[in-house]
Amino acid sequence: MLRTCVLALAVLAAPAYADTLKVGDRLAELDVAVDAKDKPFKLKAYKGKWLVVTVGASWCKPCAKELPTWDKLSKEFTGKVTFIAVDIDDDIGAGKKFHDKLKIKSLTRVYMPNEKSSVGGSYGSDTMPTSFIADPQGVVRYVQKGFETGDAGGESKKMREQLTKLTAAKP
Repeated sequence: MLRTCVLALAVLAAPAYADTLKVGDRLAELDVAVDAKDKPFKLKAYKGKWLVVTVGASWCKPCAKELPTWDKLSKEFTGKVTFIAVDIDDDIGAGKKFHDKLKIKSLTRVYMPNEKSSVGGSYGSDTMPTSFIADPQGVVRYVQKGFETGDAGGESKKMREQLTKLTAAKP
């Protein structure tokens, strides 16, 4: 009996992030997301386009380095790839202030409170930032977990190489 209780507690205490999207999975629709104007946001509106979906929050220090790096990189892929920054702060206002503070201009800003979302865990809310490259059919082709804050140039180079390779190939 004790062994069963200990096993049950271990299972219940385990993180519920086993379903994080991986290469070959389809992007999960952002269930409670809104855009910068508080209008409902759906990824399906971007069907037929290459996407970089990056997930972070205002309290994530590496996210504060990653977002400006992706903002700059996105300009190189204008017309080819849409970059979407999903902030999962439970307070949407905090997410908006965070994006404003970082002066994000070229990324599509999206806000999806993690406490209200059933898909936050799918997007790696346990490892932030997490970025996904998805092909025009919405299939994940590359996942980058984390961001080396001391090597923003190297991180940008890795993402640029992946985007160049993937967007040149047929999905």
